Amino acid sequence: MSVNVVDLAYEEAGSGHPLLLIHAGVADRRMWDDTWGAFADRYRVIRPDLRGYGETPLPDGPFVYAADMAELLRGLDVRRAHVIGVSMGGSVAMDLALAHPELVDRLVLVAPGLSGWEWGEEAQAGFAAEEAAVEAGDLDEASWVAVRMWLDGPSRMPDQVDSELRRRVFEMQRHALAYENDKAEGGWLVADRRGRMAEITSPSLMVVGDLDQPDMVDIARHMADQIPGARLEVMEGVAHLPPMEAPQAFIGLVVPFLEGGTGS
Repeated sequence: MSVNVVDLAYEEAGSGHPLLLIHAGVADRRMWDDTWGAFADRYRVIRPDLRGYGETPLPDGPFVYAADMAELLRGLDVRRAHVIGVSMGGSVAMDLALAHPELVDRLVLVAPGLSGWEWGEEAQAGFAAEEAAVEAGDLDEASWVAVRMWLDGPSRMPDQVDSELRRRVFEMQRHALAYENDKAEGGWLVADRRGRMAEITSPSLMVVGDLDQPDMVDIARHMADQIPGARLEVMEGVAHLPPMEAPQAFIGLVVPFLEGGTGS
C-alpha cells in the first residue's frame, strides 16, 4: 500500500476487532510469525514492515513512523485498533497513542525505549560496539552484536538461547542494516513523549522480560508509573523479544488484557 509516498509492506489476516502489531527495531514483521495465527483467530490482525525493514524501503527525505501507521490504518478503513509495539515499535505505538488517541483502543508496550533516558554502562558499551562495527563496514558483526545485546541479554551466553531464534533475529537485523540511508530523516509526531506520558488515555499494559537489559526493566517500571492506570507485567525467562521467545505465554498474558481485563 502507498502510505505517505512509500510502498509500505504489510499483511492482514483474521476478523474481528483490529489489532496492529508494530515490530522491534532489531526485527521486522516476521517477528510475529509465532503469534500470528493465535492473534488472527481472535482479531483482524495487521502487521506492517516499518520503513527500512523487511520489504518496506527507506527512501530519501523526512518521515515519521507513527504517521505511516496512522495512514495505514485509515487506508484500511480501521477507525480504532488495539496496538502492540515492541522496543522501537513500542515507542512508535506510544507516539501514535499520544498524537492520535482516536485511533488507539488498548495499548500494549513491550520493552519500549524512552527518549532522554540515561543508559547504563553496559547498554552504552553495546551501542558503541554496534556502531563501531557499522562504521567498519562489518554489518554481520553489527547484527550479531544486536543479537547478543537484545536476544541473549546481559545474563545469558549465546549457547543458552535457541540457535534458530538467534538466526532469525540476525537475519532480520542484517536485512535492516542493508537499508541504511543517511538521506532519510526520521522524526516523531510528539517530540516530548517522555514528558507527556500522563496524557495517554488508552488502557495500557507494559510488558518486559526479566532477562532484558536492566535499563529496559527500569524504563518499563517508570512508564507504568507515569501512564494513568497502566499495569506492568514482568515475564520470567525472556529478554527483549517476548513474542518470539515465549509466544504462548505472551498470548496468554496479552489477550485477556485486550479483551478488557487488567493484564495481571
